[in-house]
Amino acid sequence: MARSGDPVPGGRPVAPWARGLDGLISFLNAGGSVWIFCIMMLLCADVFGRAAFNAPIDGVPLLVALSIVVIVFLQLPAAIRADRLTRSDALLSRLLDRQPSVGLSLRAFYDGLGVLVMGAVVLYTLPTFVKVWERGTYEGLEGDFALPSWPFKLLILVGATLCGVEFLRAMLRGGRTLAGMARDRTLDGRRMATLGALVAVVTAAIYAVAAGGVLSKPAIGVVSILFVLVFVYVGVHVGVALSLISFVCVWGVRGDIGIAGKLLALSLGESMQAYEFGVIPLFVLMGLLVSVSGIGRDTYDVANHLFRRVKGGLGTATVGANAVFAAVTGTTIASASVFTRVAVPEMLRLGYRPRFSVGVVAGSSVLGMLIPPSLLLIIFGILSESSIGDLFIAGIIPGIVLSIAYCVLIWIMARRFPDKVGTEEALNTVRPAQMTGLQAAIRSAPIVLLILLVLGGIYGGLFTATEAGGVGALGALVLTYFKRELTRANLWQALTETGHVTASICFLLVSAHIYSRMITLTGIPNIMEQYVAASGLGLAGLLAIYIVAIVLMGTILDAGSIMLITVPLAIPALAPFGVDLIWFGIVTIIAVEIGLLTPPLGLACFVIHNNLADERIRIDDVFWGAAPFALTMLVVLLLVVAFPELATALV
Repeated sequence: MARSGDPVPGGRPVAPWARGLDGLISFLNAGGSVWIFCIMMLLCADVFGRAAFNAPIDGVPLLVALSIVVIVFLQLPAAIRADRLTRSDALLSRLLDRQPSVGLSLRAFYDGLGVLVMGAVVLYTLPTFVKVWERGTYEGLEGDFALPSWPFKLLILVGATLCGVEFLRAMLRGGRTLAGMARDRTLDGRRMATLGALVAVVTAAIYAVAAGGVLSKPAIGVVSILFVLVFVYVGVHVGVALSLISFVCVWGVRGDIGIAGKLLALSLGESMQAYEFGVIPLFVLMGLLVSVSGIGRDTYDVANHLFRRVKGGLGTATVGANAVFAAVTGTTIASASVFTRVAVPEMLRLGYRPRFSVGVVAGSSVLGMLIPPSLLLIIFGILSESSIGDLFIAGIIPGIVLSIAYCVLIWIMARRFPDKVGTEEALNTVRPAQMTGLQAAIRSAPIVLLILLVLGGIYGGLFTATEAGGVGALGALVLTYFKRELTRANLWQALTETGHVTASICFLLVSAHIYSRMITLTGIPNIMEQYVAASGLGLAGLLAIYIVAIVLMGTILDAGSIMLITVPLAIPALAPFGVDLIWFGIVTIIAVEIGLLTPPLGLACFVIHNNLADERIRIDDVFWGAAPFALTMLVVLLLVVAFPELATALV
């Protein structure tokens, strides 16, 4: 993408209005980054004031809840400009590579759908803004702590407008590229005509669902599920797909486009105003600061020292380091990125097989989504309205069990299949100690302190999960400073990246909330409950179908998309069985994690391959290397299903 002041690919300079728009979006993005830092400090001040002087700061929960709206709409336009919204590139990337005209046309069409969604948000938020402006409405409790509502509604209007403009600019860029291909006679006219006919049929079908009145409410719900799966797979932004399909289906169910529009605007304006959402930017910031600090390399070096006498010790050290690192990052991508650069070159240098080396990193990197804090656990908690703190605690034992299972797997492979692991010299040579016990303790102290600070505070009841995010982020900032890794540049980069991730995730969650409400309107949950009761499937049968469906979806969709689609459908179906949602959340996360290692999508595998940039290792090698770890994860999943106490013992 051309930046302000740069020439566009065609050689023309960027227009003054475009430079001004880019400047405005960058300014808002910077404001969101500063706001994240302020929220972190505010939460820490509140925790300190309450603990030290029994004097909490009034209004902090409300400020945090409202701040999520601020952060998202300040930074969502920049996230769209940077192409950071979540979508599946499995099909679209292949089309762009093999049939560029078709891929570019589809991408432009998807951006057009984004324009429609944001246009609807603006259209139906405007009357709400006018109403709260005229009435002088406040958020909070007057006489206690209250803020006027209109600035937040105005921010939604401005942010949604800029999001629509960014989608429109992306669509026009695609159109200009296609026009250039037409002039150069490189446009595939036959395929373009086929694509145009297909788009026309899909558009007609969507309109028929909305305005035709020929489908029953449950039928509309079933059709919506099919459309979501197709839209997400073909590469539509997941949040746009969920929002647009929900809008159309509510229109079809109620027969009134105005009701659908109001639901869309209301959900975007109010669903994000939840204190629990504050946990997202804070834990993301903590993980990014930890990545900057070099703690990942220190953790690996210490684990390498501890397991130097074990056969296949480098693999075991990678698992151990990833498990510890997962306790302060919360994302698979962060773990995969760090240990691809730290562990894989070291294993290759000492004679380990390439497939085994990348497989160990791929398998152990998914621990970041199970061992708390975890973004997937946060997403599940918000979708299911469960305690995020309890979910964090519930992930500890399964995370440890999975880590031990990985270590046992590596030991067995090194004993029974040594040629698949490494050379005889690599497996049988006892490496000399690189550090003393005191040095190992000193280098591991930062991450141990951070884990105790965050998880100890939650488990000890000292603060909530959201407050733990603020305290953990500040702790990571202090550690990074004392390790002399903190600069203004990498702090600003971490804050900006936090804003992009937060905006993307929150947009997904709000879209999932709209989708969930639409599904409820169609009556699908009640029908599913009746079907489950009549079928005699029982809890075991229903769980088996659910797990198989998630694993199969993992072959074509990313982890977040799978959860956003399945969790709102599964929870009502499980309601008659009185299922513990904390346990069910852990089962869901492990099942989704298996999808991170399965082809053709396998997000963790692609992250490793992209970070490695080694011509000797193909993406197929990463998938084959990760296969034993995916099977081990399936065994642990069955253990958690059979013995729920593994997830609930500490809660």
